[in-house]
Amino acid sequence: MTQWRELPAGLRSPRIRLALTIAGILFLLLVAFSVVVYLLVSREVLQDVEPFRDDPLFVEAAHRQLAAYGMQLVFANIVGVVLIGIASYFVAQAALRPLEQAIALQRQFTNDASHDLRTPLAVIRMETSAALHSRTPMPPDIAECLRIIDEQTQRMDRLIEQLLTLAHVDADSALNREPTDLRHLVSGVVRDLRPLADAKEIALSVARSDPALVLGDELKLSQLVANLVDNAIKYSPNSASVSVSVWQQRDAAFIAVSDTGEGIRAGDRENVFRRFHRVDSVRSPNGRGGHGLGLPLCRWIARAHGGDVFVDSREGEGSTFTVRLPALTA
Repeated sequence: MTQWRELPAGLRSPRIRLALTIAGILFLLLVAFSVVVYLLVSREVLQDVEPFRDDPLFVEAAHRQLAAYGMQLVFANIVGVVLIGIASYFVAQAALRPLEQAIALQRQFTNDASHDLRTPLAVIRMETSAALHSRTPMPPDIAECLRIIDEQTQRMDRLIEQLLTLAHVDADSALNREPTDLRHLVSGVVRDLRPLADAKEIALSVARSDPALVLGDELKLSQLVANLVDNAIKYSPNSASVSVSVWQQRDAAFIAVSDTGEGIRAGDRENVFRRFHRVDSVRSPNGRGGHGLGLPLCRWIARAHGGDVFVDSREGEGSTFTVRLPALTA
């Protein structure tokens, strides 16, 4: 069965898809009705011809009449298909308008709420950071409270970033496509996230770095890789290892992020790509799970580029998330 996301961009519009579905159903009904009409007409004509079946001229005239009826039905079906197409589009438009308005309002609310939350969070982070780095001594319990506040504020900041991206996911937002070397992109992400790995004494490395060129949005692809590496660091125990690999094979480019964490249960491996789904009991040994948005965003970004994200995991041994993207070839 052909997936909607494999169709040309113009046919992936919900309005067009619904119109095509309605038109297809009506077209099948029209064809079935025409066949029944033709069979009934043929039966009547042949019954009328039966007493004169020995007269070749009469039989030939009857067959010409049936052919004329058939052509009339074909012409009527062509006109019907045009009318069905027009009617289906307007019906789909009317049916989807309330849903589109509701989605637009929800997206606007998410945008507004996320932007409004950023300012107080920035103030909180600034104040806690200033207090933690102050030369004035403070009681250990107060310092620990400030550290927890700073840590949770960072988590909320990441959640807001993901919500802002989610606000545009269902809008089929345009990608700023340009030739992008995944090798350099991965190198930059690993460099930026190395302090997070060092804080947990995790060995973060690039295991394979082959040239891999894709036509994509560098910012969104960086977010995809950063989410996967951040997850690997977050769900790995202290002193573990996380490796990132990038390579190209024929017309496909690959990025793999592997960790030595607790792994994912077999029944949860596909569920991790569902929004707001969390498997903290397995993936988060420290009890600090995510919000269930990072991996769904990764899959959306990959599929928006014509690729996908897959996971291979074994409980107690770790997980490997692999991104496959269409590659630019010479």
